[in-house]
Amino acid sequence: MPRTPLKITVLGSGTSMGVPTLGCPCRVCSSADPRDKRLRPSLLLSRNSQSVVIDTTPDFRQQALRAGLDRLDAILLTHGHADHILGFDDIRPYNIRQRVALPVYGNEETFQILRRVFAYVFDDKPTLSTVPSVNLNVIDREVELLGMPFVPVPLLHGDMNVLGFRFGRAAYLTDFSSIPDSSMALLEGLDELILDALRDIPHPMHQTVDQALALIEGLKPRRAWFTHIAHDLAHAETNERLEKLGYPHVQLAFDGLQFEVQVDAADEAASGREEPREASVSVGGTNTPRFSTFTSSEAWASRFASFGHRSVLTIGSFDGIHLGHQAVLRSTVERARALKAVPTVLTFDPSPRKVLRPETAPPQLSTMEQRLDCFRAIGLEAAVVLPFTLELSRLSPEEFVLQILVRNLRIKAVLVGEDFRFGHRQTGDVKLLRELGAEHGFEVGVLPPVVYRGEVVSSTLIRGEVANGDVSHAARLLGRPFALTGEIITGTGTGRRFTFPTLNLVAEQGLLPGRGVYITRTCLNLEGHSHRSVTNIGMRPTFDGSALSVETHLLDVQLPATPKDMEVRFWKRLRDEKKFSGPEELCAQIARDIARANKFFSRLRRFRSIRQPATARG
Repeated sequence: MPRTPLKITVLGSGTSMGVPTLGCPCRVCSSADPRDKRLRPSLLLSRNSQSVVIDTTPDFRQQALRAGLDRLDAILLTHGHADHILGFDDIRPYNIRQRVALPVYGNEETFQILRRVFAYVFDDKPTLSTVPSVNLNVIDREVELLGMPFVPVPLLHGDMNVLGFRFGRAAYLTDFSSIPDSSMALLEGLDELILDALRDIPHPMHQTVDQALALIEGLKPRRAWFTHIAHDLAHAETNERLEKLGYPHVQLAFDGLQFEVQVDAADEAASGREEPREASVSVGGTNTPRFSTFTSSEAWASRFASFGHRSVLTIGSFDGIHLGHQAVLRSTVERARALKAVPTVLTFDPSPRKVLRPETAPPQLSTMEQRLDCFRAIGLEAAVVLPFTLELSRLSPEEFVLQILVRNLRIKAVLVGEDFRFGHRQTGDVKLLRELGAEHGFEVGVLPPVVYRGEVVSSTLIRGEVANGDVSHAARLLGRPFALTGEIITGTGTGRRFTFPTLNLVAEQGLLPGRGVYITRTCLNLEGHSHRSVTNIGMRPTFDGSALSVETHLLDVQLPATPKDMEVRFWKRLRDEKKFSGPEELCAQIARDIARANKFFSRLRRFRSIRQPATARG
C-alpha cells in the first residue's frame, strides 16, 4: 500500500513588513506578478486529513481562508517575533469546531513572549468571550505529528535562539543568521529545504542570497526554496539569476506554492503506525509526564495499580535504542494514550544472555542510564528494570505472564517484535503470547522489523558497524551518533608533553569503535552543549603502549581544570591507527587530523554570519 505523502503549502514567503510594503513605490512592491505579493512567513503541512501550521502570523486568518484550512491539529512556533505569533488569537474557531485544546510546540523563550503578549489566554481569569485553548509543549527533541517524526532544529536569529523544523526528508528554516554545528547533522539527506534568504545586502539577523547558496552547497538538498524574502528580490528575475549561476534546483518560494514530499518507511515505523492520529504528544514543559524507574513489578504496582492504573507494556533489552526499538517504544506510548494506561517498558539488568550464557554475551552498545534517558525522551512514564537472575529465568512462559504482567503490571496491552521470546529456555513465542492474551484479557501487538535502506535494523548489525569503525552508518541505524560515556582519568602525560593534550576516557559501554581516529563531539560534565573534538581509540603504538585507550583532543576550548566525566559522540572515521617513527611525525599527522576535522565542521557551518547585536526585526 503506498504511503501518504506529506503535502507542503507555503502560506507566506515575505518579511515582517510583507510585500508590497506599505508606502513603498519600488518595482517589486508595484509588480503585477502575483508571486511578488508576499504575506508574512508561514507553512502548512498536511497528511492523512490532518494539518500542522508553522507560525501564526498577523496574516494567519487570510492565509487559512485562502488555503481552505478547515482543520488544525497542532501549531509549531519558530520564535516569538510579532510577524510569527500575532495571529495566535485566530485559532479560536478550530478550538470551537474541534472541541479540543490545540498542542503548541516551541522553545521556552517563545512561550515567555506568547504568555506576555496574549496574557488573557494564560491568566486563568473568567472571561465573557472565547479565548484560544492550547497546551504549550517545550520541544527539545523529536515529536510525532501527522504520523511521522518532527525534529526541532536549533538556530540563531542574531543573538536569539529560534527553531527550524525537519519533517521526514524536508526542512523549514526561516528567520536565522547562523546554524550551530550540532544542528547541521539534523539536516543531512534532504529532498526539500525551505530557508531564509532575505536579500543580497547583509543583515545581522538573516541570511543573504549568497549565504543561503553556500549553505545549500554544504547540505546538498535535491531542491531548495528561499523564503522570508524582502522587496529587494523580484521573483522571476531572481529565479533567472539563480539558474544562470548554476543553481537550477534553487528558486524563490511564493505564497500558495504547493509540493509533496515522500515519507520513508523508517519515518512511519518510527512514528509507530501509518494511520492518522491526534497530534497531542507532549515533549518537555509542564505537560511532560513524570518518568519513574522501578526494580520490581511489585514496586510498579504499589505506585500505579493501587490507584487503579493499568499498563501498556513493551518488553526487551533495548540495547542501543535503535530505530527498530524506537518504533516499538513510540507505539507503546501511543497505544497507552488510546487506552488511558501507563506506557511502561520492562527490561533487564544484566542482560539475560550475560547470566545464562556469559561466554556468548555481546558487548553492550549502551548503558542502562542511556536507555532510561531514551525511554524518558520518547514519552514512556515508567521503566521496570528487573534484575535478571537464575530464579527469574526458571519461570515458565505462563508463570512469567501471570505473575509479572497480569498480576503486578496489570497490562491492557503488550507490544513486541516478531522474534520476541520469553520464559524458561525461551519457550514462549508470539503465538503463545497471543493465546495467553486471549485467556487473560490483554491485547497483543506484534510489530514488524524496521528496514533502513534495505537492511533490517538490529543491535547485532549496529555492533558490527561500530566494531568495524563505520560509526557514520551506525549513527543512521541508531538515529543519532553512537556515544561513549564515562569518567576521565589521568593519562601518562605523553600527549601533553610531545603532541597534543587529551582527555582519557574509561568507557562504561562494553563496545568500543574499531581502532582508529575519529571526528567526534564531546560533552563535559553533563553540559548542554558539545565541543568539536578528535578521538583516538588504540594502543598508542608510537609510544609502545600496552593498553587500549580512548583519548580525546578538544578543538575549540582550553580547560582550566580536568572535568570529571564526559560523553564522546562519534560522527566519522578519519583513519586507521598506525605507528609513527617518533613524536614529530605523529604530531604532524595529528595536526592534519585536526585540520580535516575542522574542515568537516566548517563545511557544515560555512559562511556563518558574523553575530551582531539585534537592532531590527527583519
